Amino acid sequence: MAQAADVLLNRWPAVTGKSHVAARRACLAVLDGIKEASVARAAFVKAAADADILREDDYGRG
Repeated sequence: MAQAADVLLNRWPAVTGKSHVAARRACLAVLDGIKEASVARAAFVKAAADADILREDDYGRG
């Protein structure tokens, strides 16, 4: 989860939006022990899809 948070906070290769902000918050909440990792993963995938940078084969969907 730390790697996902690093990407979202420091290396996001696209314009940010609502789903990106939601994914950042979800990843940080996981690191703080507030949310389950599955919630953050879903938020990360949604943000990547919304930013048109999702490679579906990397997520077992393609």
